[in-house]
Amino acid sequence: MRIIQRYGFMALLGLLLAGCATPQAMLFDVDVMQPKDFTFEVMDQSASVVATYNKNSKDSLLAAEIARGTARAIEIYNAIEDGSVGAFTIPAEEYSGTKDTLYLEQLMLATGSHYLLLLSDIETEDLRVARSLQGGSPMFFGRMPVKAHLDIYNAISEETVYSKLFKDTLMIRIPEGPDGSYTQSYVASFLKENDSLFMHLLGRKIAESISTTWETEEWMLVDYPSDEKWHSAYKNAMDFKWEEAVKGWLPLAEDKDSVKASCAAFNIAVACQMLGNTELALNWIDYCRKKYDFSEAGQLQKYLRSKAVK
Repeated sequence: MRIIQRYGFMALLGLLLAGCATPQAMLFDVDVMQPKDFTFEVMDQSASVVATYNKNSKDSLLAAEIARGTARAIEIYNAIEDGSVGAFTIPAEEYSGTKDTLYLEQLMLATGSHYLLLLSDIETEDLRVARSLQGGSPMFFGRMPVKAHLDIYNAISEETVYSKLFKDTLMIRIPEGPDGSYTQSYVASFLKENDSLFMHLLGRKIAESISTTWETEEWMLVDYPSDEKWHSAYKNAMDFKWEEAVKGWLPLAEDKDSVKASCAAFNIAVACQMLGNTELALNWIDYCRKKYDFSEAGQLQKYLRSKAVK
């Protein structure tokens, strides 16, 4: 978990206080790593994506698009140069699984790759058209369920490091026709002429499923900017000094003012989660809500419960 942005937008918590001091919500963005059951990192090792195809020209072209889409996405997720990951296709009848080490050794030599990402048993269902409204205007999407088997093979150690059956439903927006409308013939023509877009998207989705990805979340801390103790703790938090920030908020969580005590406890709960201790964060948000309950505290408690180890 890492903070990627901070900004000073202030929004009232909805707490009406009799005193002159008003708590302010200080929002910041956090990049949160998404959990994966396996992550493939290219690092210093060479790698190639190899997709299988049935013996006809169209399947060969679509398999090549899947391989290119997967390879390019892996390069992007690993921040390496375009072309660093190879993209190849082979006839489906040649690939009988990763137990055929002799064939895979030949494939390693042909591709010059330490790791082989093998895509086989690629299946696509019929394209369907989905419709939705945005701002009162219709939008159309091509919708295609897909699945493919992925094997990641270490050709040097002759070891299959990961296998999975990938399933997803691909969605591609259909642009307006030349006359600004969506006639049935235009939609059918667009989908027929752009089936390679779905294959490229399938490759990207496969790469995404085994790559390190981040999702931006908006978080909040409570501050009393005119109070030096509060603001100092807040500044420590924004400088990644979460332990120091907690030390500043701990005595504030015992304030006789139940609202201030609640807000300090809320901040400590956030800090605990930033430090990776969800259970302790849950304890603090529980204390927070007992002192003084507000909507953001309830939302944070719900989030923390969803992240707690079952």
